[in-house]
Amino acid sequence: MTEGWWPDVTLTDLLRQRARATPTAPALLTGDRTLTFADLERESGRVAAGLAALGVGRGDVVSCQLANVPEVLVLHHAVARRRAIFNPIHLPYRAAEVGPILAFARSRVMVVGPTLRGFDFVDMLRALQPSLPALRALVVVDRPRKGVITWEDLRRADTGPVPETPHPDDPFLLLFTSGTTASPKATLHTHNMRLGNARANAREWRLTPDDRVLSLARFSHMWGLMVYWMALDAGAPHVLLETIAPAAVVEATRRARATVAVGAPAHVADLLAAPEFDRAALETLRLFALSGSVCPPALARRLREVAGVTPLMLWGMTETGGGCFTRPDDPPEVIESTIGSAAPGCELAILDDGGKPLAPGCEGELVIRSPFVFEGYLDNPAATAESFTPDGWFKTGDQAVIDERGYVRLTGRIKDLIRRGGVSISPKEIEDILYTHPEIRDCALVAMPDERLGERPCLFAVLESGAELGLDDVRRFLDQRGIAKYKWPERLEFIAELPLNAARKVRKNVLRDHVAARLREEAAARRVEKPPAPR
Repeated sequence: MTEGWWPDVTLTDLLRQRARATPTAPALLTGDRTLTFADLERESGRVAAGLAALGVGRGDVVSCQLANVPEVLVLHHAVARRRAIFNPIHLPYRAAEVGPILAFARSRVMVVGPTLRGFDFVDMLRALQPSLPALRALVVVDRPRKGVITWEDLRRADTGPVPETPHPDDPFLLLFTSGTTASPKATLHTHNMRLGNARANAREWRLTPDDRVLSLARFSHMWGLMVYWMALDAGAPHVLLETIAPAAVVEATRRARATVAVGAPAHVADLLAAPEFDRAALETLRLFALSGSVCPPALARRLREVAGVTPLMLWGMTETGGGCFTRPDDPPEVIESTIGSAAPGCELAILDDGGKPLAPGCEGELVIRSPFVFEGYLDNPAATAESFTPDGWFKTGDQAVIDERGYVRLTGRIKDLIRRGGVSISPKEIEDILYTHPEIRDCALVAMPDERLGERPCLFAVLESGAELGLDDVRRFLDQRGIAKYKWPERLEFIAELPLNAARKVRKNVLRDHVAARLREEAAARRVEKPPAPR
């Protein structure tokens, strides 16, 4: 199954090839700073030497929690040069999520950035360190801090790089799915798996060295990294944004003359609604690739008609890499209503509840099989067994329909993950914590529809007799337990009892339908209350 799809190259090979073929061509662009391919290879070599001095070698995990700054990709390459494993962690995560990840991964080194919006990552790591015996060093990309290695110290290590020759079948990436505090689900990826997927996809997108890829997707997400590998394989530079805001997107696009952008539907919604939006500023963009959540058809249409940019719909998972997407020359109606067709080398199918394949046009669970799908959750055989069919299909948990042409339309989700602006939230993680609240007897977190972010979390709560509770009270409770803000409920609904099925499981579809109906009623009431504009 892997024959012809695995390129037998490593991330180190790709960068070395680019540095030799086009050493002065730009690799990374951010603000006024440019790193050429030669610069990127040289800098990653220096950081690799620093990692060697810290004892990092084959199979060790190096974690980081960084914005989209050049250092995160320099570190990615440096870790690969040491035959070690790169573990980027989502920037919004806090102690409740970061601690279990570092412990499970047995991370040797953790790299963090400066204080962000008042939150100090170094202080968080110092508090966690006593419970992380494997963690040898903490590195900060910032000013010197007592007892912490700075990025400059790391790249100026006296020890030269210990010779290492990465192999295409080496694991080089460790990513965690949602729900890491309750039950860690870690996915391990080799160079061959991910770079083979990236190379095949880059050709479908027709990427060339003349493209400039503006990255709004974070490098802690599969699609964020995937598009970077695709661009690297094609020899195209990446334009990085540390802070993602409409004004910054417009400025970066204009300054770098970006031709391809990748982000979430929420990024596009914000951009088109912003006063800074200017079609002329985006005139160099030919593609805007959207991942993470289903894009409303109207938004995709507006991107094409108002901004003059062709949208691409992307579907993939941490476990699968890029599995499905629309192509630049697909008809507009396909791009607006589907997530495209299978990526090269990937097979897609729809199974019924009994695991039998369904005919085109029938609704069921979307499954995927390819040489790029992960082999199983690390140290979690039970989760692995539940996720694969006996004949090797990975069960995605998404409900979908595949038409006669092979285009996939998502219709719902079998799993309960909430996808807020392209980021997955595990309801069980939040529910387990809220069950410890003295005022809450029972609860369920479900997705409610949102035009900008796709979905937001809504909490249904059954309170103890005589109890009083507000949404702010719930949020403070989660904040005190170190839960990232984006996971907090954004609406609170009280209910006498949760709807259960015969197996005593919560019927979350009933709750989702309830809050969706309430939102429609409220929107209708606002329209009635708003007087018509004078002619």
